[in-house]
Amino acid sequence: MKKQKLIIIGDGSVAKMAKEIVSLTNQYEIIAVLDDKYEVDYQDENGVHIGPFTNSDQLSNADNYFIAIGSNEKRQEIFATLGKPAEKYPNLIHPNTIISPNAMIGYGNFIMAGATINVDATIGNQCIINSGCIVGHDAIFEDFSQASPGTVITGYVIVHEGVNIGANATVLPCVEIGEWAVIGAGSTVTREVMLHTVVVGSPARFLRLVKQRKHA
Repeated sequence: MKKQKLIIIGDGSVAKMAKEIVSLTNQYEIIAVLDDKYEVDYQDENGVHIGPFTNSDQLSNADNYFIAIGSNEKRQEIFATLGKPAEKYPNLIHPNTIISPNAMIGYGNFIMAGATINVDATIGNQCIINSGCIVGHDAIFEDFSQASPGTVITGYVIVHEGVNIGANATVLPCVEIGEWAVIGAGSTVTREVMLHTVVVGSPARFLRLVKQRKHA
């Protein structure tokens, strides 16, 4: 089967892992890696175009795109800037994952090795489910959210848009986490978390408000 052309946006640690998944799954041909840390365009030893993202003439050459950026806010910003349909963003899923056939997975998600997504869980678009994460049955994980390595999201949890959950945190059943909230690493979330708040500890408690975002 002919490989589809893929452009990766961002060239940091997430991109490094994304490239590995592309290599393991053998479905896509990476034709460009774009990141504004580069000032000039060039081709690497494999013939892949490397260069800045802003105003790149490469953006019209691909079948698919993948935003390999760890910041939830920046992923949302790039997604809006590109203006491509959600279907243009494939999911990059490590072969060493367990995903229920009854789970619902959107587009542009990055699901790393050792992750488990259980029955009737829902993953939205442009999310990151990192290594060793567990998403419980009937849990909902909305767009542009992220679970760091070792996170446990139990059954019937609702994680709203843009939430960032730190490494090895646990969210107990039926808890709702508000938009753009941040859960500190190692925290145990036992009750609702309000939007735009940072909570830490076990049980997790309010620490401060999230810094005001500069874009929608």
